[in-house]
Amino acid sequence: MVELDLTPISRIEGHLALKVKIENGFYTDAKVTGEMFRGFELLLKGKNLSLAPNIAGKICGVCGATHTLVSIEALEMLQGLYPTPRTVLFRNVAYALADIMYNNVVVTFIFQGIDFSSHQVPKNEYERGKETPCEYKDIHGFQKVSDIMDELYFGKSIFKDALKLQTDLRNLATLIWLRYPQPISMKPGSINIRDQEAINKIKKYLKEDKLIDKLLYVTAELREFYKGVYKDIGPNFVTYGLLEDYSYNADYEEMNKWADKRFIPPGLVKNGELITGNLRDILLGVRIFTEGTSYDEWEKEYDKDLMGNQLDTHHPWNRETKLKSRENFIPKIVQIDFMPTTGDIARLYVYRVRKGKIRALGYEWEYRSNDVIERTFARMFTVALLKEYLLNVEEVKGDTNPLKGKPYWMAVGAHDAPRGANAHWVIGEGDKIKRYQIVTPTDRNFSPEGPVEQSIIGQKVTDLNRIDLDALRVVRSFDPCSACAVHVFKP
Repeated sequence: MVELDLTPISRIEGHLALKVKIENGFYTDAKVTGEMFRGFELLLKGKNLSLAPNIAGKICGVCGATHTLVSIEALEMLQGLYPTPRTVLFRNVAYALADIMYNNVVVTFIFQGIDFSSHQVPKNEYERGKETPCEYKDIHGFQKVSDIMDELYFGKSIFKDALKLQTDLRNLATLIWLRYPQPISMKPGSINIRDQEAINKIKKYLKEDKLIDKLLYVTAELREFYKGVYKDIGPNFVTYGLLEDYSYNADYEEMNKWADKRFIPPGLVKNGELITGNLRDILLGVRIFTEGTSYDEWEKEYDKDLMGNQLDTHHPWNRETKLKSRENFIPKIVQIDFMPTTGDIARLYVYRVRKGKIRALGYEWEYRSNDVIERTFARMFTVALLKEYLLNVEEVKGDTNPLKGKPYWMAVGAHDAPRGANAHWVIGEGDKIKRYQIVTPTDRNFSPEGPVEQSIIGQKVTDLNRIDLDALRVVRSFDPCSACAVHVFKP
């Protein structure tokens, strides 16, 4: 038996530790931990509610708007301030561009792509690539899969294409966000628009763009080449949905109506079956456990939510962040009784189940498996899907002044980040924050005994001369953001 410590893992966001055991050519054990504590929930406690989006927005600099957006949606519910359709339009466009498209290009090619480059792949893998012709060579220009591998490494042509594209997407988003990461244009119920022609400029760029098409089909070649190589952990998925409909009003009692109309709707899938598309039910089923973590237990304070639904002791509205050690700061997140994967593959699966066939830039996506290459391909396919979404958005007239609605003392903002389901639970007390709890997608995927560990344990080591590579490919396929997961506050 070989014990391997892969700490720290590079080409991810934040500080992540991974220890694996290998026996008879398979990974037999895996432990992934977050070694950094940031404690934003403690930092936010007692602060003015108005400060929450600004503070929470600092959680991450990679998915640089998601925590601002989700915090603002929580405050919109808490304060009864609703955005107009024009506000929703500008938020959706900027969020699609930067947090999803920009992030996904960075992760697929700047972080992950190097793992599939000729500088990193085992010799037998590269030799197989030399014998594998490309199906989509007329689109991307590469003749063999090995030609793609040659250009994935740092400084090579595909890497440079991705670097240019992610820069362009981020710059376009700042026409609306004004700053990225941590946008400064959003506020509860509204948005400051300085460039009224921003959407026309964005659509003009996307109409002329050829890089997204090229990179989609480069990834499609890798999808075919690595088919069946990595462990499939099955179709267990969760998504809160992505991009609001113009009917969004942040009212908790009407949550299922407005959330159901998101461009990608919410969904909880167990063993391939859609359990529910009801966002409120999904959120009520979230549980935070302390087993295998550095967190201590807490006392139950609230029995019911705003509509009289039962709240579990381990629900985020009841949780207090307490520390008992300094070992693993990623909490254990369970969805009632199982631990679903979240991210692009979850969104695409739910979209396919709830809305039908899903096609972008001439490529039709169908679910195959929940493994390394499928999670990777889903990431780039989503970029293509959102390109088409943005090309088809229509300008909405009107103002961006907030609409008055029904305030609450208990609220939740829940909207997918690029990495998956992201939610902020808030208890208000006057104009102060009594409790603020955050459950990020990396909390879910990297939970003790969660999807990442499940994906590594039982995976065959594809080359015994590179016993680290497969485990690292698994980790990066989940696009970890450990800064988000551990949520700067010194214990």
